[in-house]
Amino acid sequence: MIHNVYILKKTGESLIHGYYGSIEVDETLITGFLSAISSFAEEIGAESVESLVMKNMKFVYAMDTSLPDDPLIFAVSVDREEDEQKIKEILIEIKEIFVGKHKSDLEDWTGDIKAFAPFYNDLDVIVWEYVVNKYLKAFHKLVTNKEQTIDEVISLIYHLFSPKIAQKLIDQILEKIVQ
Repeated sequence: MIHNVYILKKTGESLIHGYYGSIEVDETLITGFLSAISSFAEEIGAESVESLVMKNMKFVYAMDTSLPDDPLIFAVSVDREEDEQKIKEILIEIKEIFVGKHKSDLEDWTGDIKAFAPFYNDLDVIVWEYVVNKYLKAFHKLVTNKEQTIDEVISLIYHLFSPKIAQKLIDQILEKIVQ
């Protein structure tokens, strides 16, 4: 599951934080940590970080250096079991769309993150496509399997996902059942 998506300046300033899963952490703490790990990797000659694996989760990284004086870090926190290659593909898509739409905002950036707010819609679509492709069939099976009550499935969905994603997923499942 994708829990969080972070886009930040290498200095640690957060530009975007999308919350989608059940793990929510202080944004300032995480962006500072992600930035520090990236700087540490460069300092020891490792060039960049690709992923950081913990016991039950991992962070997958991508860098953007299209503005060499002001590189960006793109990171996604996911469950440890997630397919890292698939997550990297999603991260690259996020990076390409964000930089494509906001390069001029980044070049002329005054410190106001409101310029990047429209990107949340794009981010929601990217993450939603991933959620649908990965989970919709499984949850649909649970709902139509008479062993699980709808309340149990709904409770499970709200446990796994942020309220925004959970409600959207429940609406999609109910729509499929009604058909």
